[in-house]
Amino acid sequence: MFETLDPVPSEIATAISDGLNAFNESAEIRREAFAIVWRENGGLAGGITASVSFSILFLGNLWVAESLRLSGIGRKLMAAAEEEGRRRAAVMACVDTLSTQAPDYYPKLGYVEFGRVSGHAGGRPVDRIWFRKEFFAAT
Repeated sequence: MFETLDPVPSEIATAISDGLNAFNESAEIRREAFAIVWRENGGLAGGITASVSFSILFLGNLWVAESLRLSGIGRKLMAAAEEEGRRRAAVMACVDTLSTQAPDYYPKLGYVEFGRVSGHAGGRPVDRIWFRKEFFAAT
């Protein structure tokens, strides 16, 4: 029997994720998740989630507190995540964003668009855009 759950209970999301992770581990497919955070005045002021799998750094959510945006913290978080990815043997990084969010941000950091799909949100067109950045060994 199929059942639609909306919202998704956290225990269901965890069970699905744990099941897939167990399968991947049995097939020797590793996924190393991590986060890098920025703290100011004792509180969380920004962060990025990421994971490394198949020698690729997959960047998740990047967030900086509104009062600190345009201060360079986002760039520092991205650089720290890339460095951690390299430390974990990643040879490239991948990230996605929406055309309504930060499509011009990632190319400034050396990312190149490699995919795009178009959809609609709130009656207006919105694209989801994927970027990649290859890491080159120092010579």
